[in-house]
Amino acid sequence: MANKRVYFLPGRGEGLSDGVGRLITTMGYSIRGRETVRDFAQLRFAEQLVLIKSDLQTTSWKPDATLVARSHGAYLLLNTLAEMSPFPGRILLLSPVLGAAVANNGFYVSRPPRAERFANVVENGEFPIPRYLEIHTGGEDNGCDPQLANRFAALVSGTRLQIVAGAGHDLGDEYTRSALREFLSESVAH
Repeated sequence: MANKRVYFLPGRGEGLSDGVGRLITTMGYSIRGRETVRDFAQLRFAEQLVLIKSDLQTTSWKPDATLVARSHGAYLLLNTLAEMSPFPGRILLLSPVLGAAVANNGFYVSRPPRAERFANVVENGEFPIPRYLEIHTGGEDNGCDPQLANRFAALVSGTRLQIVAGAGHDLGDEYTRSALREFLSESVAH
């Protein structure tokens, strides 16, 4: 039977049934994951990673597993995976925060915890390469700097990167629905 379950980590301040999560469930998939609101959002970064790691090990560490993460949720996921063996399933990241991003005016748009540490793991070739990793980000996204996305994809071999011309951090429902549909249909086929 095809896997119709998705582990999902939404962006900061988003629930599992908001935005991308709602799109996933309307496609007939069940979601488990962590909402980045309330109690979970109040935890220290390291504590969040411990909970995500436990989730992945107990429910999603298998070849037919599907992970989807958006924005800051993707940063949490990548930092968790950086401390584990290569993920055996498939991963889709939408507008992922990949480290510190600086706007054209020189101000930080995104400066997540452990950004330098994560960058060093990637730069040194120490990030455990998952079986499948796909990233979609906007060409005008200040939160997921397209240059940072290009650099990450070049360093983590096999990463499929799609930079959406003219899009910002919000890729829009139509584009996101299409990317999810394609990714999830391929996940079920594998």
